[in-house]
Amino acid sequence: MSKIATVAWNEYRQVVFTKSFVIGLIFPVLLYGAFFLLFWIFGDTSDTRDRKFIVVDETGAIYQRLADVAQERNTGPQVFSDGRQRRPRFVPELYQGELTGNDVITYLSDQVRDGDIFAFVVIGRDYLPTDGGPRNFLAYYSDNPGFNALPDWLERQIQSIVEEIRLEEAGLNRRQINALLNHNSIGRFGLAAVDDSGQLIEPREELRWLVAVLPIGFVMLMFIAIQMATPVMLNSVMEEKFQRIAEVLLSSVTPFQLLTGKLLAGMGISLTFAVFYLFSLAATLKTFDQIGWLPFSLYFWFLLFLILALLTFGSMYAGISAASGDLKDAQNYAGIASIILVIPMMLSFIVAESPDGPFSVVVSMIPPFSAMTMLARIAVPPGPPDWQIWLAVFFNFIFALVTIWAASRVFRIGILSQGKSPSFKEWLRWVFRNN
Repeated sequence: MSKIATVAWNEYRQVVFTKSFVIGLIFPVLLYGAFFLLFWIFGDTSDTRDRKFIVVDETGAIYQRLADVAQERNTGPQVFSDGRQRRPRFVPELYQGELTGNDVITYLSDQVRDGDIFAFVVIGRDYLPTDGGPRNFLAYYSDNPGFNALPDWLERQIQSIVEEIRLEEAGLNRRQINALLNHNSIGRFGLAAVDDSGQLIEPREELRWLVAVLPIGFVMLMFIAIQMATPVMLNSVMEEKFQRIAEVLLSSVTPFQLLTGKLLAGMGISLTFAVFYLFSLAATLKTFDQIGWLPFSLYFWFLLFLILALLTFGSMYAGISAASGDLKDAQNYAGIASIILVIPMMLSFIVAESPDGPFSVVVSMIPPFSAMTMLARIAVPPGPPDWQIWLAVFFNFIFALVTIWAASRVFRIGILSQGKSPSFKEWLRWVFRNN
């Protein structure tokens, strides 16, 4: 056991106790934290310049109402918050020239290019009547397609104004109709419960964005954590094999001890990365008094399934690297293992949408896919039954043991073999070979 610990510690120390690993571990957190801090300080004040636009109103009935709505917006909370301007003002101006058709479009386009106006909108003369006509259109022109706030606002407001005018012409009162049709949107809550003292535990309102982001976020973190360790193991075994360092090491330890030490080192590297980011996430939620968003059981299940996945994929990469005859073959075989790792990550998107569906239940029980897919199910409240989770843990544990056993059989022969890479048939013969 001491030899395994020695191998694991040396491998772990050579990776973790380096400046590159520490910088790679901390720098993303500092970078995201800086972006979050800048957004919190400056908010939406990055560009508050006025957006002046021309309105070509062929109906003659829409512009004034649109100007009134714009004035109300420019002085209201949509633009100003806490005494500061947060968003740009929309400044409309009516086109009163004599040009028509394509001539006015060309003329106003030149003004946009010269920077005199930001955009212009053309309201066809047949846009207002209900029966339509050849000029029943609403067109927005600009050379800044990335700014969607203005065209989206114009579409909503002009359509609302048109509806209001049509209702007035029909002798109907828009405000009364709005009052009759007014209703609150549905509130989404969890389930109520009663504590030991008989007091009602109020159900908590569900956060739809959290339910959508949480499972995918944890699956992605597991994927990155596994990818942090497996390439290190691959390169370490390849280096020791081709430089014949493994022959020296095997004079002091057995192949199984060497493989186990490398697996433990890879687990340590991955867990160091995962725990650091989980702690950063928990600290951030604690700072904003939102620690209740994530149940502590989710952290436990994440680490448990991560360990099982590391044992499985780590042994795969170790066996592949030991049996490969050169770096090119090792990379090709490692690509196959990477595909096996990517598949459950992609399946997690489907599982997160229907965590209790038959497909999700089945795929969350099949190793090596179940480590990520079951985690995705756990992250979506209320989560799967406990017996399904523990059954998936059992299946993953058995699969990990089988993978480690097979990889160790390949590792003991492949680590000392040189020359041509073995075929899959030879790999199977190594696995079931007695001596």
